[in-house]
Amino acid sequence: MSTSIATNGFTRRAMNYSLATGVLMLVAKWIAFVMTGSSVIFSDAAESVVHIIAVWFAWYALGVVSRPPDEDHPYGHDKISFMSAGIEGGLICIAAIVIIVSAVNKLVVGVELQQLDIGMSITAGAALVNLILGLYLIRTGKQHSSLVVEANGRHVMTDVWTSAGAVAGLFIAQWSGYLWLDPVIAIVFGANIIREGGKLVAISVRGLMDHADPELRARTQKIIDTYCQVHGLEAHRMRLRASGNAVHVDYHLIFPDDMRMQEAHTLATHLEDAIRAEIGQSAEVFTHLESHTQPDGHI
Repeated sequence: MSTSIATNGFTRRAMNYSLATGVLMLVAKWIAFVMTGSSVIFSDAAESVVHIIAVWFAWYALGVVSRPPDEDHPYGHDKISFMSAGIEGGLICIAAIVIIVSAVNKLVVGVELQQLDIGMSITAGAALVNLILGLYLIRTGKQHSSLVVEANGRHVMTDVWTSAGAVAGLFIAQWSGYLWLDPVIAIVFGANIIREGGKLVAISVRGLMDHADPELRARTQKIIDTYCQVHGLEAHRMRLRASGNAVHVDYHLIFPDDMRMQEAHTLATHLEDAIRAEIGQSAEVFTHLESHTQPDGHI
């Protein structure tokens, strides 16, 4: 089994777990909301609705990412990963706005809460399940360089904090008798959800605009410089762009005028292999060969 097929299998399985768990958590949270009438539990349940939609799109995106390059998409389909992260972030922000509006309305018309013990127990159980799922998704996404899975895991973790905060807020409201704390805490959660959604949108924008990864670029440049020093070569015009799971690298390799083309090509191939090994991802590396006396020269 090839590495790409195995990776796709792991990430697909992770998203299947996320989708199935998300549906179960959605049902549990809406039951808790109906039982309690709590604004913070409503915020948790509303965020779960968005989560289901986002997971479905992420699940679809994984299928697109795994497609090989074709005539219409010669560089592959990896950039849909950034689209997935952006859509998920946007949906999170929309959910947060709904939560805040609902909480403000509760403050205006009054707060009524009931059966808080059962509601808090259900919400706490959902938070624990999502904590396990979120950590699993983030770890799987990082291990297999899948932005889709990692972004989904971070979304799940915002759900965990929302659920944990809902339980804490309801406990404080019940203990103190200040029921107005319920919608106030929901507003605070809504603001935090907007912040997390904004981070995903920012990641999406940077990816779609081919924002360079400074750390990855520095590692790649170091390999090229070291290799050139050992073999008496020079290089310039190195460019690097990350596109979802894939990384594209190209540069100009300058060799002595008296070096045979076959030798230059062999050296370039070995350098490309070294770059792919260092990046540790699905990488496309392109080398433009030129000699010192070529018009292209050093720029």
